[in-house]
Amino acid sequence: MVRLILAGFALVLVALAGFVGYRTMSFTAPPPPASVEVPDTSTYTIDVAAAAARLSQAIRFRTVSLVEEGEDRTPFTDFQQWIITNYPAFNAATRRETVSDLSVVYTWEGSDPAQPPMLLLAHQDVVPVPDDTREAWSVDPFAGVIRDDVVWGRGAVDDKGSLVSLLEAAEYLAAQGKRPVRTIIFAFGHDEEIGGDDGAVQIARILGERGVRAWFVLDEGMAAIMEHPLTGGPASMIGIAERGFGTMRVHAVGQPGHSSMPPPETAVSLVSEAVVRIHDMPIEQRLEGGPAIEMMRALSPEISLTNRMAVSNEWLFAPLLRARMSENRTARALMGTTVAPTMINGGVRPNVLPAEATAMINYRFHPRDTAANILTRARAEVADMEGVDVDWAEPPRDATGVSSTTSTSYALLAALSHRVMPDAPVAPGLVLAGTDSRHYSDVSENVYRFQPMMFSDEDLAGIHGIDEHLSFDNLERTIRFYIGLMEAGAMQ
Repeated sequence: MVRLILAGFALVLVALAGFVGYRTMSFTAPPPPASVEVPDTSTYTIDVAAAAARLSQAIRFRTVSLVEEGEDRTPFTDFQQWIITNYPAFNAATRRETVSDLSVVYTWEGSDPAQPPMLLLAHQDVVPVPDDTREAWSVDPFAGVIRDDVVWGRGAVDDKGSLVSLLEAAEYLAAQGKRPVRTIIFAFGHDEEIGGDDGAVQIARILGERGVRAWFVLDEGMAAIMEHPLTGGPASMIGIAERGFGTMRVHAVGQPGHSSMPPPETAVSLVSEAVVRIHDMPIEQRLEGGPAIEMMRALSPEISLTNRMAVSNEWLFAPLLRARMSENRTARALMGTTVAPTMINGGVRPNVLPAEATAMINYRFHPRDTAANILTRARAEVADMEGVDVDWAEPPRDATGVSSTTSTSYALLAALSHRVMPDAPVAPGLVLAGTDSRHYSDVSENVYRFQPMMFSDEDLAGIHGIDEHLSFDNLERTIRFYIGLMEAGAMQ
């Protein structure tokens, strides 16, 4: 009898091993989504030094996002006039209009109105440089310094690098008398860094009212990185979705008075316990249900055999995967919604019991979760706590939909990425921050976030940080990519 049990157990193990092995070996990169012809981008004659000089000039316009009424708008209007002056062929070939006074839309009409347009985004505004960080910069952040074949300054990457590259590419084609078959729309918002409500939201509304349904949208959001944490090598990441975000307010009321005679619970202790309960409530963490599994499949030829076995058999190795990926903050964000208590406030003196206390918890929603579901669950966690209420501090934004990786537009972007960065395999990814592109979901078939730039960790640290910069190599490959995109996507 024992022998039969052992033999049966051995057969189960063999079958299990075979199944795991089969799934591991069949976990391969998907075939190309479509056959797309792209031009040889190396044949374009690009004066990168001249383009860098123009990017330098663009950085000098201090187009910091306008937060208060009455702030000086001159940097934006001067910058827009600079665009008109420096890109004459592009401006002559397109129709220009303003939205909410400071956002700009250019339409390059195609000869075939039956083809859905291509919608290319960039934003004019930049984040501020706080006074207490200026000494840490090696250059004046708004001087547009060019040094060692690098353009330095606020907005060099985010997002004047993209904006200027789009203009350089369009000027290159327009100056040769090229005209698109497919209409190309350029949308340059002025308030992306503060949500895009007056820029991208209004542009998208107008396009919707006109019945525009774009072939695809392309914006910033992801790029190529020199060392992907999964493979250790380069990877070109195309964002196919964005996380949502919301800030939850936890409010508690208590009995005010002197701390020498406290009640069993105070407003501070109540809000503290509520925060802990909400923070600790389980939120699903797994590869399926978002871009993570597609990313890993696309990079599978570069992944070690053991990692591929674990990823392809999540049903078996889920606890191990979660434990391993939880050690990396970026990996954890790819697997599920993240939660971070960020603020707590209550009381004005150490010996006085406050009548109320408040805490804030920041959420970044994974595409599989919704703000409504998270709020319902949070309220259930504290339902038995008298005096505690939970709500969103401001209207939250859910994660965007997930765009296709089998579309012709994704295939075009992937092929062009491989053309300008042949050593970087292309994979889809989840954008952890927010971009203007989220507002265009209703007027486009697919929305992608990708800058054809290759970044090191040091390069990435400068975005919104110290010593933001863009190399001549990145600027040149971005211009070549955009020329190729317009040619292959709109002029054939």
